Amino acid sequence: QMVLLTTIYSTIHKYITSSMTNGPLNNDAAAPPPLPSMMHSFATPVQPLSRLSELKTLCGSPRELWVTFAIKFLDSLANFSMHIILVLYLTQEFAYSDVKAGAVFGAYGALITAYGIGTGLIIDRIGVVKSMYSGVILSLIGRLIMLLVTASTAGQAMLLIALIIVLPIGNSFMFPTMMIAIRRYTVKKNRNFVYGLFYTTMIIAIFVSGPLVDLFRLLLSGDDNILPDGSVEQAKLMYFAWTPYRGILALGVASTVVECILCLFLREIKVEEDEATRTLDTITYESDSASAASTTTSTQLRTSSFVVSKTSPLQSMKNTFRKGSFRRYMLLGIILTNIKVIWRHLDATLPKYMIRKFGVDVPFGSIIAIEPLSIMLSTPIIAFFAENSESLPMVLIGVSVASLSPIFVVIFPNFIWAFCIFLVLFGLSESIWSPRYYSMSVCCAKEGHEGVFAAFAFAPTFLAQLPVGALSGFLLSTYCPNENYCNGTKLWGVVFGMALLSPLMMMVWWRWLNKEEFDEADADDNANVNNDDLLDEPLLTTP
Repeated sequence: QMVLLTTIYSTIHKYITSSMTNGPLNNDAAAPPPLPSMMHSFATPVQPLSRLSELKTLCGSPRELWVTFAIKFLDSLANFSMHIILVLYLTQEFAYSDVKAGAVFGAYGALITAYGIGTGLIIDRIGVVKSMYSGVILSLIGRLIMLLVTASTAGQAMLLIALIIVLPIGNSFMFPTMMIAIRRYTVKKNRNFVYGLFYTTMIIAIFVSGPLVDLFRLLLSGDDNILPDGSVEQAKLMYFAWTPYRGILALGVASTVVECILCLFLREIKVEEDEATRTLDTITYESDSASAASTTTSTQLRTSSFVVSKTSPLQSMKNTFRKGSFRRYMLLGIILTNIKVIWRHLDATLPKYMIRKFGVDVPFGSIIAIEPLSIMLSTPIIAFFAENSESLPMVLIGVSVASLSPIFVVIFPNFIWAFCIFLVLFGLSESIWSPRYYSMSVCCAKEGHEGVFAAFAFAPTFLAQLPVGALSGFLLSTYCPNENYCNGTKLWGVVFGMALLSPLMMMVWWRWLNKEEFDEADADDNANVNNDDLLDEPLLTTP
C-alpha cells in the first residue's frame, strides 16, 4: 500500500510539474519535494527516501542486516513466549505464591535494565559481534537451566540463578546490540525505514508467541494420560514432567541454538556512509530506463571493517550523560514506564486472571495475540496518515489512547469481548508511539558510544516489570485469589489509574521535552560532527 501510494504521488507531481514546463509527463521534471521532518527538535532532519527507494536499498544491504532480523525474530519468540507463561510456570511447577512469582517476574525484568548499564559500556568496547555471541550464549545457558531444573531445593536455587543473573545479563547484551547492529548496517536515508522493519519483526514474533502457548497447552495437556483414579499422569522426558510450560521453554532453547548458528555469519563491519549515500541518491532520482539500467549493479552498499571505541567506560558514560538529548530521552522513558506497566500486566496478571475468571480452557495466549495483531494492522495506516506529523505530539496521542484503553475491562471485567477491545486499542496506541521512541535510542549517540544510550532503549519495557511484579502478585492474591472470588473491576481499576499518570506527566514536562536548542554538550559534539556522527538525525522519528 505504501509503495502504491508513493508511486501515485510521484506520478501526479511529475505530471503537474511537467505540464507547467515542457508538457505532460516530462521525464526530466523535478523529483517530488521531500516530506517534512518528523520533529524539528534537537537536530537538522535527514531527507527521507520514498518507500519504493527504501525497499530497493535493502537489496544492497550486507548479509549482517538479514542475520540480525532473523536473530531478532528468534530471540523475541523465545523471550515473549516465556514471559506469557513465566508466572504460571513458577506457581504450578514450583509452588510459588502469587506474590512470590510476581516478585521474581519483576526482579527479572528490572535487572535487565540494571545490568544494561554495565553491558552497554562493554558493548562499546568489544563490538557488535562479540556482544551478540555473549548475549546468545548466556541466554542459551539460562533457558537450558529453566528447562531442566526440578522443584528440589537445588533446582529452585538454579532457577533463581537463571532468572536473576544469567538470563537478565544475556538479554541486556542482546537488545542494545541488535539496535546498534541496525545502525551499523544501514545509512541515514533508509535507517528509519529499517528500524520500522526491526520493530515489526519483534511484533510478529510476539503475535506468534500467543497461539504457540495455546498450542502447547493443548498438545501437552495430559488428557490422554488419565489414570484409573481420575488423576493425570504427565508425559515424562528424562526426569521431569513434560508440561506445556516445559514445551514452551524447549522451543526457546531450540530458537537460541539457531541464533548461535546465525552468529557465525556476522562480521564487525559498517556501511560506508558516503558511498551508500551516493548510491541511494542514484536510486532515488534517476528515473529513465537507461540510467536505471546503468546503475543496477551499483546498488550494493559498500562496507568496511569497524574499529571499536578505545574510550574508557567511565569517560564514555560521562560523555553520554552530559548530553541534553540523552537526559530528555531518559525523562521520556521514565514517563512511559507507566504505559509499559500495562504491557507487562499482559504477561504477569492477565493469564492467571483469565484462568481463574473464565476457566482453564480459556485461550489466553491467542487473546493476548490480539494486541500485536492490532499493531501490525494499524502501523501502515498510522505511518501513512501521520507521516508529516511531529513525533512528540504523536507520542502524546499514543500514550493517551493507551492510558484510556483499560477502561473497558474495568467496566466489563466479566466479558472476554471487553478484553478484546482493550487489546485492540492498546495495540493501536503502541503503533502510534512505540516505533518513534525506539528509533531514537541510538540516533542521538556518537558512533562507537551507543552502548549506554541503546541499553536504555528497552528500559521502560523491563523496568516496568519491577512495579508490575510486586503489584501483580498483590492484586491477584487480594482481588482474584481463586475461581470463587475474582473482582476484575478493582484489579484492573488500579492498572487503569496508574496508566493515566503517563499522559499527565508528559503535559507537565512538555516544554522541556520539546526543547529545540542544543545543550552545551550537544553543541560541542555537533561542532565536531563527521560522517560517523548521527547528531543530525531527529531525536524522534517514524519508521
